[in-house]
Amino acid sequence: MGRRAIIIKALTVLVLVWIGVWGIRAWASSRRVTASMLERTVAKAKLDDWSKLEGDPDPAEAARREKEIRNIAGLVNRLDFREREKNREDHSNEVFFRKLNQHERELFFDLTIRETMDTFMEALDQMSPDQRKKFVEKGLKEIESGRTEAEMKRTRELGDDLLSKASEQGMRAYFEKANADTKLDLAPLLEAMNETMQGLRGGELGGRR
Repeated sequence: MGRRAIIIKALTVLVLVWIGVWGIRAWASSRRVTASMLERTVAKAKLDDWSKLEGDPDPAEAARREKEIRNIAGLVNRLDFREREKNREDHSNEVFFRKLNQHERELFFDLTIRETMDTFMEALDQMSPDQRKKFVEKGLKEIESGRTEAEMKRTRELGDDLLSKASEQGMRAYFEKANADTKLDLAPLLEAMNETMQGLRGGELGGRR
């Protein structure tokens, strides 16, 4: 596998591990969304577990769920970086994603992944060199502690199709949004992420070399 593909695979996992499927905003919008607000909205939606649903779903309930999912996705896209860190510490909102059937997961992913990748790159670009250095150092410490490996295993639950979509958007955002300094500063972390991924997959990175 070429170096470019390795970088993108590592970058995609970095984004998904750091922010999960929930997305981030580099800077808050005029109507600030908090992690607790998102959690309340998810609870209020009262979505049953359709992850293993057999047969055709009830049309009325399916329409209601889609409306709720779109609303939740809109809130997710307005979370700022700090609020996303709160969600990262509390995995309760991941239960929401696991309750969705495959069609709903794809819908939610499509509604959030492009902006997730774009705003992640923009957030890094807007950091000072010292801030990016601290970001990378924190990431390396989490890899050493084993936390990143555990989160990578959860990320793989998304499935190959969604991870492939994430890789496509990660590649686009990396080359369109990230500046040269950001790419250079991220290099040590991406290399460490790649090594961790190889360890998880027995030396295999998204396919055989």
